[in-house]
Amino acid sequence: MLADLVKLQTELLGARGELALSMLGGGWLERVAPSAVKTRAVLTLPGFLASERSLLRLNGFLQRRGYIAESWGLGRNLGPRGKDWSRHLDTMERHLGERLQALADATSAPVSLVGQSLGGIYARDLASRLEPWVDRVIMLGSPTFHPYRIDRHNQLVGGLSRWLNRHSTSELAGRTGLLHVDADQPRLPFVAIISPIDGIVAERSCRIPGYITAQAGPGSPRENLRVLSTHIGMSVSPWVWLAVADRLAEARSGWRTFNPAGYFPGPLRLLRDAVYPPVGQPSKPGLRRFVEASQ
Repeated sequence: MLADLVKLQTELLGARGELALSMLGGGWLERVAPSAVKTRAVLTLPGFLASERSLLRLNGFLQRRGYIAESWGLGRNLGPRGKDWSRHLDTMERHLGERLQALADATSAPVSLVGQSLGGIYARDLASRLEPWVDRVIMLGSPTFHPYRIDRHNQLVGGLSRWLNRHSTSELAGRTGLLHVDADQPRLPFVAIISPIDGIVAERSCRIPGYITAQAGPGSPRENLRVLSTHIGMSVSPWVWLAVADRLAEARSGWRTFNPAGYFPGPLRLLRDAVYPPVGQPSKPGLRRFVEASQ
């Protein structure tokens, strides 16, 4: 528990540092980050306990890149608060379905969803329910809660979640709860931005499983993108902003995985390798084989 308290304090300090870095490096980021090719809408969803203000700077950055970027309009994200997960998602679909359709109609194009933590879980499941109006999903530190794996998350945050929502992680996980990502449904891109220094959710729990990325077809790419960022600071990190802008600008046809090399020429490649460490292979291959055999 003490270790988790230290992690939480480190998260808060690190997020402040990332906010300062985004303010100091804003000029460089504005010059190198790709812009929207044509007018597209982006709907952002905050993380657990976070208000819509937590996404203001990300939305502003995307607006300057040419997107119509708006928050979800539902205020602070308090989770299901004791509701059955499926019923809770039904409510979310009613609240956000018309909003997505209106944005899609206004831009004559489906809407991209960018969700942080629990917001990314909502985005993932809403995309399955509202596929015709969703272009792609980008998740920032969002757990997949794989049904055959138990990961250790920050117990302080997990305890608060259980108290508010009256559900344990195991009760919300699996096929009846927080579904892990499928390889081909829905048929649109899914990007999981994960961090090796995430102090709230275990990094491997946010990773799309290797067997899913391997099975994904050209119409439904599944990508893990590793960025050096705190969990709380992902919505203000300049490295995450650059990755989000790059993935939003990537064409769905002929999808290519994220390559930061073009943004960090010459001597800056050392910085590139530090802030975008390679994803590598998922750990514990024996467990991966067990999961594959269980499908």
